[in-house]
Amino acid sequence: MEAASRVENLFDFRRLPTDGLILTLLLLYAPFGICLMLIRIFIGIHVFLVSSALPDNFIRRVIVRAMCSVLGMIVSQSDPKQRDKNVKTCMANHITQFDHNVLSFLAPCHTPLLEGRAGFVSWARGYMELGWIESRTRLAETLRGYNSLEGERTLLLFPEDEMTNGKVGLLKFSSWAFSINSTIQPVVLTVKRPFIAVSVVESSWLAELLWMFFIPFTIYQVR
Repeated sequence: MEAASRVENLFDFRRLPTDGLILTLLLLYAPFGICLMLIRIFIGIHVFLVSSALPDNFIRRVIVRAMCSVLGMIVSQSDPKQRDKNVKTCMANHITQFDHNVLSFLAPCHTPLLEGRAGFVSWARGYMELGWIESRTRLAETLRGYNSLEGERTLLLFPEDEMTNGKVGLLKFSSWAFSINSTIQPVVLTVKRPFIAVSVVESSWLAELLWMFFIPFTIYQVR
């Protein structure tokens, strides 16, 4: 019973705050938040078009990162010199639907699609489609082959396989992710935002995107 309680603490099951004062402030903010969300939807379409049109390089990452800050996605990196550029596989904890996008602002990386349907939506969200979604063994073999190619982007993996709230701990890591490369660059991600939870169990990526547009800002801290 105690172990189950500890696991439940890793997840948020409700979006809105239970504190009466914070909930009141959120309700007062709501009219402004709705207007902000509508404006950001319009800006977000332009961000997508710009990111799709520009070639993948440092200038594109700077421009897209700046435009995403207007959408409320604030990215901060502490001590970037700790990153080993020779390592071709990074692993990070998983908190939101947009962790892979945030980390790609800082360094070129690919995250394989592990669930859901391949197609335009997964491509637009920034996932790499390799197939073998149902077979982690086959997927790991494909990723090992990708990792051995010269000049390809770094692989970014989330070995927890599920998102947590990032507050109290981590889920047990899946072993398949560690079979891809013997050298790993660990990445620690923390996410904060006012008023509401940063992610909720079983919430869709579209709902999470709209909530991010609604809230004034979401801060991603990368270490």
